[in-house]
Amino acid sequence: MSLREHSSASTRIGHTLTGRIACWVCVTIILLLLVATASVRVYSFVLTRRIQTVISGLSRLRIDQTTEEEVVRTVPYLARSKWDWRIDRNAELGDVDTGIERVYYVTISNQQNWMKFENFAWHVSSVGSTKDGRQTGLVFTLADWLGYRYLGFGARVVLLDGRVSSIGYGIADRLVFPQVIGSIVSVQSFHSRWMPHETGFEVPSTDDQSPEFNVGGDDGHLAVRFTSEASPELRSHAFRVDLSCFWGLFSCRHAREIAPLLWQDKSAIEAATLARLKSNDPCPDRILAGRAKYLPDVDIVLLKSTGFKTESVNEEGLRVDEIWTNYKLMEVLRGRSSNSWESVRGSATVPYPGDYLRNLPNTGLQWAKAGERVLVFSYLRFDSCRVVVATPSALSAVRNAIPAPRRAEDDPVMGLH
Repeated sequence: MSLREHSSASTRIGHTLTGRIACWVCVTIILLLLVATASVRVYSFVLTRRIQTVISGLSRLRIDQTTEEEVVRTVPYLARSKWDWRIDRNAELGDVDTGIERVYYVTISNQQNWMKFENFAWHVSSVGSTKDGRQTGLVFTLADWLGYRYLGFGARVVLLDGRVSSIGYGIADRLVFPQVIGSIVSVQSFHSRWMPHETGFEVPSTDDQSPEFNVGGDDGHLAVRFTSEASPELRSHAFRVDLSCFWGLFSCRHAREIAPLLWQDKSAIEAATLARLKSNDPCPDRILAGRAKYLPDVDIVLLKSTGFKTESVNEEGLRVDEIWTNYKLMEVLRGRSSNSWESVRGSATVPYPGDYLRNLPNTGLQWAKAGERVLVFSYLRFDSCRVVVATPSALSAVRNAIPAPRRAEDDPVMGLH
């Protein structure tokens, strides 16, 4: 064999061996990636199955009915808190229902492993974060492609004197502190809505529309509050979630992916609210009854108009007429009354349902003629229908409403323990 032939044969053998090695390396890498992605997705799938089992158990609990023994038997993975609390009335809590409060909870998460992964990512690459707390960077992108994502779940059942008083859970797709901020979907039952220290809070028109089942938030965080009086269909929506985005091909990006039925409920409530506010009857009796029932701290007074006056003001170079009504106090139906009801100005607009950057014309009462009686809802900040005509049916709706129980766990601060 000549030197040229020998060299040519050696080259062919070298190319063959190199090609085979490269092929085996590629196959090995692909196999390793497949094993890795299959492992993390199976792990996440197992976690979501456990979460679904817990949520299914929570859905079968009944407020003020289910006993402690039934809770333990119905909801898996629950742990009992080390302490019980004796709930007593005091200046902060007010006239709450007293008794012995006991808490059961469950946490299902890959937090411990995720924190190790975050620490690794910070050491090997450049890492950033979005304004909502999501980590960004090459390592996090690769992990997402492989199906490795943060998954956090927590549930809590509060019992008062041995019966379920409240149910709540949250699903998180990002790790932030405090962890409740990272929830993409949160669900919480309540009896009534109140805040300690007379701080008050805002009552959106959508809450008036559906006081027993509130859905708020946006695609970044969907928050649901419901009472035992909500319809069975709506209550079932609060416990029907799709967690496949935690282990599927694409990660969770929007709350509507996880809770599509709740998103539909939110849209339906906003649409119904908009139609009501645009109608000739924006403040029907039923929303007045809902306030009297579920908002124990609202002040409700009956006033009588002594007449109104018109004043012309300069608003950015334009002359605008403002109408002011003077009222006389007739009766305090609940709470307390302001010292003076002189010169009360009605709002010409109300916030657009679900979008505070927009306004709607106020089709409700803006001023009252002399002798006309009105109901005024104060202390809390109502988006609409703060002053309504005191018709016989409106008065009856408020007087006959049976207030919902005032429970300690409905205080957002107390609810954190």
